[in-house]
Amino acid sequence: MRRSSGPLAAVHRVFMTAALLCALAFGASELARHGRAGLPRAGVALVVAGGIGLYLRSFRTRRTRLAPPEEEEVERRHRS
Repeated sequence: MRRSSGPLAAVHRVFMTAALLCALAFGASELARHGRAGLPRAGVALVVAGGIGLYLRSFRTRRTRLAPPEEEEVERRHRS
């Protein structure tokens, strides 16, 4: 049986994707609104978006660690 990472992990992934999109939108708006003067803030937004993107990519490998324990493991914990 395939283990699910649970609803909390799915909600977290949705919020992190929204944060990624917000960082990209903020960077684009800074460049559009302020031109070269907004370049430092747009650069920071791009770095933040890159970090969030890397985090979301690594989230796939964390899925097994975020998955709820198997039923046998839960029963074993309750017995001891």
